[in-house]
Order: sequence, then C-alpha cells, then structure tokens
Amino acid sequence: MTARLPRGEPRAGAKKARPSSASSKGGKPAGPAKRRKAKVAGKSEPGRPSGTPRARRRGKFISPFTFILAGLFAFSVAVFVLDFLQARYGRSSVGMELYTWAQNKGLFSPGKRELESESLRKAVNEALLESGIHKSDMAFEKSVAAGTADEYEYREFDAPPSARLDLLRAALAKKASGVGANVVAFDESVHGQKRVLAIDLGFGRVKRQCLLFTQPMSGAGAGPARAGPPISAPPKVQPVGSRATVTSGTAEVAIIVDDCGYNLALAKRLVQLDCPLTLSIMPMTPFAGETARAANAAGDEVMLHLPLEPVERLDPHIPEIEIKCGQGEREVANLIGMALANVPYVKGVNNHEGSKACADPVVMRFLMDELKKRDLYFIDSRTSAETVAYSVAKSVALKASCRDVFIDNENDRQAIKAALKRLLALSIRLNRPAIGICHLRRPTVAVLEEELPVLRERGCRFLFASDVVK
Repeated sequence: MTARLPRGEPRAGAKKARPSSASSKGGKPAGPAKRRKAKVAGKSEPGRPSGTPRARRRGKFISPFTFILAGLFAFSVAVFVLDFLQARYGRSSVGMELYTWAQNKGLFSPGKRELESESLRKAVNEALLESGIHKSDMAFEKSVAAGTADEYEYREFDAPPSARLDLLRAALAKKASGVGANVVAFDESVHGQKRVLAIDLGFGRVKRQCLLFTQPMSGAGAGPARAGPPISAPPKVQPVGSRATVTSGTAEVAIIVDDCGYNLALAKRLVQLDCPLTLSIMPMTPFAGETARAANAAGDEVMLHLPLEPVERLDPHIPEIEIKCGQGEREVANLIGMALANVPYVKGVNNHEGSKACADPVVMRFLMDELKKRDLYFIDSRTSAETVAYSVAKSVALKASCRDVFIDNENDRQAIKAALKRLLALSIRLNRPAIGICHLRRPTVAVLEEELPVLRERGCRFLFASDVVK
C-alpha cells in the first residue's frame, strides 16, 4: 500500500510547478490595471521576480531598397519641377543639363537623337565641301534652343561667287536622305543685291540643321533663282482712290495681327478677307513660312513679330530668337538675320513683348541700325510706358510709327467690337490713320470676319502698316 504524501508536497522526480501569477486575493490572475499599479508602487508583479526588466519592443527596420526608391522619387520630382520652371520662366533645363553632364562623363551611351544629329552634321559638311564651300566661308554659328528637345544648329555662310546655290540645295538634300533625314523647309529669295538660300534639314518635321547662304548677285555661278515661292498677288486696295482724295471724317486704320505662325487654319481665314491686313509672324514657329507665303499670295502684307526681352514673361511660349539687353551689335544683327531667313516677304518689324529691351536705348540703337540697313520699317507695339523704341528709330531716320489701340486685350467678342469702334473714332478725331493691334485668336478672327466687310461698306478705309509709317 502506497503511503500518502502530505498535501502540497511534490512527488519525487516530478517537475516543480511554475509559480502562479495569482493575486493574494481570490487566487485570480492579476489584470493589466493591477500590474500597472504594482509597478508604480515599486512592487513586483505577482509571478515575476522583483527587478526583472520588461522585454523591450524591437524597432522597425527600413531596408536600403526603400531608401533608394525614396531618393529616386525625390530626384524625379525635383527634375520635373525644374523643367517646369524652365518652360514657364525661360531658365535652363536642369534635367537636360544633368543628362548632358552624365552623358559627357560616359555614364550613358549616346541616344538616338544625338546619333541622328551627328550623322546629319557630317552629311551636311560633306555636301558643303563638294559644293566648294569651306569652313572659312562660315560667318556665324549658334546652337539654338540648347539643352532642350528642340535644339538645332544654325549656321550662316558667305557663298563664294563660284558656288551654284541650286546645285548646293540638291547636294544637301541628297546627303541628308542618305542618313535618313529630309528637307524640312527651304526658301530662295533676293535681298538687295544678294541671293539668299535658307534651308532646314531634319527628321520628319523636326529640324536639326538650319543653314543660310548669301551670295552677291554678280556671281557668275549663282544660277537661277528657284521658282518655288508663290507669285505675289497685287496688294489688296480699297476702291476709294488715293489717300489724298479721302474726305474729312473718314476713318483710316491699319490692323496688325500679331502672333501668327502657330495656327495656319486661322491665318488662312484672315487672308481670305477682301480687306488689307498686316500679318505679323513670329519667327521659328511651326507655320511661319507657310503663313507668310499664304499672306503674300493673297496680297496681304507680312511683318516680322520680333521677340524682345520683357521685364516679366507673359507668353508661355519661350522664343528661340530674342533680342536682349546686353547683346552686342553683331549678335543683334545675326539674330535678325536668323528671323528673316525663317519668315519670307517681310516688309517691317514690330516687337513681341519687349518691356525691358524697348527701354534700353543701346540695344534699340543696334536694332534700328540693322533694320535701316535692310530697308525695313518699325512699329512700336508700346508694351511699356518706358519704351524708347520709336524715338531711337526716328533718330536714325528709320520709317516708324506706334500702336494706338490694342483691339483684343479682352478675349471677348463684344469687347473686341467696342475696341474696333474706338480705333475708328480715334482716326476721325485725330484726322490721321490709326494703328490697331490684335492677335490670332478665334474670337478675334470671328469678329474681323463679321465687322470688316460692314465697316468697309460704311466708308472706312483699311491700310497696310507700311502705308502709315513715316
């Protein structure tokens, strides 16, 4: 018979029971509230030896991969913001500069665009050498829109008398096609006693090489001029006789349409009006040449809408050519040459923006001297009260005038009609022709289509800008 052990005594060889976490009262386990009270009172929790530390919670671990992703995201956001600022305010594209720096360091292999541009440049140089034009004949070279996706190279050459410009154009087109490029646009014209060939080469509609060749007319090998540009139509005139026969009280106005070159369809609607208009075309715009040719063929006048440096840039389009304060006489002359090569049939110039440059008498003197050499007139758009453009133009005996009324400051049809009435009333009150400037916008074109025929029937006479300059 097995002897009974006293209550509470462990059997030999049995495991020792784990201490119970029961409280001293009732034998129930101590809850969280009681354990916190015991800790505050300095007592150990039931079932835990005094002084035993509570287990610490292990901290979260962030992997290096997460850091890399966060860094790449922050870098991408920074580049996007900087490129947006470049597009809005004209500063250099930091994203493109970083890419160019990395490419120069050999971190990236040349992309498709770089390879295409280099192959086209080599092809152009080969065509020039074969046509007898050498590097010493180059008068000017510049990278336009540098650091952007629209970057291209502009070069001017003084073609020797022995060069045939018609054969040169064919050689350039042939060499370009050999590397997959094409002629984007070209124009042959005569300026004074010089024959001029302007040709743009690129891929599709994107130009990469813009070349301008000038040659004296006396050159024996100049060759015939191209018959490509449309023959100019007779200028649109009003059947009211000469200006001297216009009776007192008749309004005479010249309407200049700015910012042409971006929308060819709207420009074609304007030139279909049987009313003299002056289309002012921005250089280096998608449809600059086509707009100029359409206006010239319809008998309208073509003006160059030359970008000048503003105090604050309002136009979201960053111009590829811009006259700025601090530029020298040679640089101003070259920029004007580039602009005129892009816009044919130009008779005169007015300023796009330019609140800063028009207040600088030095750069205005360079501009007016160059316009006088090229026998062009100037219209001061008066974008700033501090402008000195008109006074400088008169100081060099350049034909010039000033804008009287902005017709479409408000992009509202009723406001545009009211501005037209103010323009006519101003002409009658001052007993002289008045100049109104508007822009190539849909509401403006719609109002001109509606109002100009009516005003003409009522006796208003419309003139070109060249008719009112003195």
